[in-house]
Amino acid sequence: MKEKVTSLSKAVDLIQDGMLLAMSGNAMHRNPALFSMALTLRSVKELKVCGAAPGLSADCLFATNQADTAYFGFFGLENEAGLAPGMRKSMQDDGPARAVEGS
Repeated sequence: MKEKVTSLSKAVDLIQDGMLLAMSGNAMHRNPALFSMALTLRSVKELKVCGAAPGLSADCLFATNQADTAYFGFFGLENEAGLAPGMRKSMQDDGPARAVEGS
């Protein structure tokens, strides 16, 4: 059987420009935070992010201008913290990123 577990650095090396990343977790909980932080150190761009409620990890990719599209139901940092700031800045005022909100 093929090994299904890999190191963080090998996982990050698999990501290429324009890929669609399914982000797990819910807003500020159970996010792949280390993965996203490691990915911000690479020069990948035009990433697409999807998730029911992407949060902190996906927000890092918008804050660094590595992601340009989000498919989501809710994108924020819980009720107390509001909308994800990286995503909001990247998308407001006809910014470079776009939101595709699901129902």
